[in-house]
Amino acid sequence: MLFAVINNVFSVFSWPHYLVLLLAFLVFQLARTRYPKDAIPFIAKLTQAAFYILTVATIFRDQYLNPLIINVLLGVTFGFVIVEIMQTRKKPV
Repeated sequence: MLFAVINNVFSVFSWPHYLVLLLAFLVFQLARTRYPKDAIPFIAKLTQAAFYILTVATIFRDQYLNPLIINVLLGVTFGFVIVEIMQTRKKPV
């Protein structure tokens, strides 16, 4: 959600915006710690890849990309996150 707010509210990024994006990226990376090192599901790997692409695209948005492209990448990333949550949620016995 933080990426969506920054992308749609600010027309030009400055260093505090990049710092917030970096911190959000690091927090998202902590989500990988919930899986054993050798048992990361494929959907989790896809989600991580989508988030890497989103982060790099957001960083280069001011110079090369349209904010609409970032919004599309946000939608794709949110979709992967929702699918990952649905597939990795523990089922009641």
